Amino acid sequence: MLYSDGPMIFLLGKALQVAGMLTLGVALVVYGLGEENMNAELAWLLIGSVVFVIGYGLTRRGAGRP
Repeated sequence: MLYSDGPMIFLLGKALQVAGMLTLGVALVVYGLGEENMNAELAWLLIGSVVFVIGYGLTRRGAGRP
């Protein structure tokens, strides 16, 4: 029986999706409502979006979908 990395990749992808969503929320609250720093807010939103998309791709790969 061969070992499959699918479940571990799936869980890593889900963890990255959660981290990306939390980053987006924190960026909106801290920089959008608190400090009103548009450049920092956009930078953190970009980082959170990239982390989420990487997690989404890993989740699809771990689930066996192309």
